[in-house]
Amino acid sequence: MCLLGSAVLVNWGGIVEAKEIEYNEWHSKEHMPERISLPGFLRGLRAIGIPGTDLNHKYFMMYEAEQKEVFVSKKYLERLNNPTEWTKEILSNYLSPSRTICSVISSKSIGIGGYFSTIRFLDNKISNNYNVENLKSFTPKILKLSGITGMHVIAGDRNFGQMNTKEKKLRSSQGFDDQIVSQAVIIEGLNYQSLKTAINNFKKKYSLKESKNLIINYYFCQNILTKEDLLNI
Repeated sequence: MCLLGSAVLVNWGGIVEAKEIEYNEWHSKEHMPERISLPGFLRGLRAIGIPGTDLNHKYFMMYEAEQKEVFVSKKYLERLNNPTEWTKEILSNYLSPSRTICSVISSKSIGIGGYFSTIRFLDNKISNNYNVENLKSFTPKILKLSGITGMHVIAGDRNFGQMNTKEKKLRSSQGFDDQIVSQAVIIEGLNYQSLKTAINNFKKKYSLKESKNLIINYYFCQNILTKEDLLNI
C-alpha cells in the first residue's frame, strides 16, 4: 500500500498477555476510529507479529497523515490529554512502547501486502552507509524480488511531538519509556519467506547486524481503517 500523505506515526510494542484480546477490541473498535476521525488523519493499521515474536515487539501500528503537523494539532493533543476510561485501562498495560512521528522519504507499492517486515534504527547516529537516501536507492531491487509488493522508507524526528501527555504517562506504567526511531524501513509481501529473503538482501547490502539499536520484526496485517470506513460504523 503506498503511504498516504507525507507523514506517519509509527508504533511498536506489546501488551500484558491477560489484556491482549481486549487490546485488539479496543484498538479496532475505539482507538483507530477515534484517531481516524480527526482532521488530517488518513489511514490506520495494526499488524501482529508472526508466531515466536518477542512479546515486547508483538504489535506494529501506523497512522498516515497529510503532514507532520497533524500529530501536534490542537484536536489531537486534546485526545492525548483526555483519554477515555478504556484507553486508560489498555495503555496502563502496554509493554515496551516505541512511538515516533516520521516523514515519508519513499513509498512504492502494488496494493496492500498481507505481511510486513520492519527494520528499526534506534541509534541517533546513522552511518552514511545506510542513511535514508541510500536505503531508498535499494527499493527497485527489493521490489523485483518474488513475493514482495512494497517498500517504504521513513525518517524519524526525535524533537517533534514528544510532549509529556497523559497517554504518554500511561504508556510508561509498566516501567518502559517510549523508544524513538531515527529511521525505519517497512517492507510488504505475500508471505513470510519472501520478506525473509528481502531482509537477507538488506543485511548483505548494508552489512546490517541486529542489536538493541537495530531491530527487525515480521508481522501480518490484522486491521486497516480509513475515513471511508467510518461511514459504515
